[in-house]
Amino acid sequence: MKHASDVRTARILVIEDNGSDVFLLDRALNRQDLRFELVHLLNGGAALEFIRREGVYCHAPTPDLILVDLNLSKYTGEDILREIRNSKHLAGVTVCVWSSSRSRRDEALLKEMGVARFITKPSGLDQFMQIGKTLKDLLACPNPI
Repeated sequence: MKHASDVRTARILVIEDNGSDVFLLDRALNRQDLRFELVHLLNGGAALEFIRREGVYCHAPTPDLILVDLNLSKYTGEDILREIRNSKHLAGVTVCVWSSSRSRRDEALLKEMGVARFITKPSGLDQFMQIGKTLKDLLACPNPI
């Protein structure tokens, strides 16, 4: 039997410019009885610094899961995905994309980038809470980029 101190804390990097979505994501993950640390970056510039381990992120630990919004300011989700793909220290990290919409171009990009899962941001609270289970399952059985 595992004790609470034996359970590893999952580090989840969320690259998202909408604070409300991050708040709901945090609630959804908390409902899953999952030990996690949520690292939230508000824009593509901060994400690139984190991925490149520059500035304040020079000693940033490697996340277990990265969740990227495709529609970011300054740099796009596509820019972020390409940088992740080219970063050796992130090679084994599971990457998911979430967005309010999904186009054929997005689907082709996700396949090209080896994204583990595409999550459509739901409009309802109950559906949003299901994202927690999806991410918990991905942490249990990772599918790296």
